[in-house]
Amino acid sequence: AHRRAHPDEARRGTWRLLGARPALARLACATLLVTYSQSILESIFAIWALHRYGFGPRAVGFLLFGVALPALVMQGGIVRLLVPRVGEARLAAGGVLLYVAGLVTLGHGGALADSILGLLLCGSGLGAYNPSAFALASKQAHSHDRGAVLGVYAASASLARVLGPFTSGPLYAHVGPAAPFLIGACVTLPAAWLVSRSTRQP
Repeated sequence: AHRRAHPDEARRGTWRLLGARPALARLACATLLVTYSQSILESIFAIWALHRYGFGPRAVGFLLFGVALPALVMQGGIVRLLVPRVGEARLAAGGVLLYVAGLVTLGHGGALADSILGLLLCGSGLGAYNPSAFALASKQAHSHDRGAVLGVYAASASLARVLGPFTSGPLYAHVGPAAPFLIGACVTLPAAWLVSRSTRQP
């Protein structure tokens, strides 16, 4: 019978895999950073919008549509057109920079138009980054370990979705309403460098 791996063995296997494939480690780290700030945005945005503009659930839903729509457009067609011209690594790095610009615009903008622009930039950046980074991660897999490689990559995003909501509230309450966005931008910025090096060997 097939023996199920002990959790300690699985963890050691994860670290061995990351150590053996530095490009995968860089991609997983980049996705951890991007998804961390994304989960901060998603978890604190309704409270921030209520404080800043007095918006209720319906208005918040319309504003968050400003993230979803450009992400959908990017993933639905634009990424497919850009990848042959600029490559997945450059497109993913550009997506990080767009997303960081959106977070900074949200943090510093005072008018509603600034917030809408920030959300559009965030959505466009995520729409460029997510499919490009996933494609790069899939290229790190061989036929016999594809599940393990993509599992490690997905685990980094899962960890970020735990950490983001856990820290967004304290940042908002104790540092300031703009802090989750601005700190998220600072945390995420190194992801552009990490993903740009994902096609290089150490």
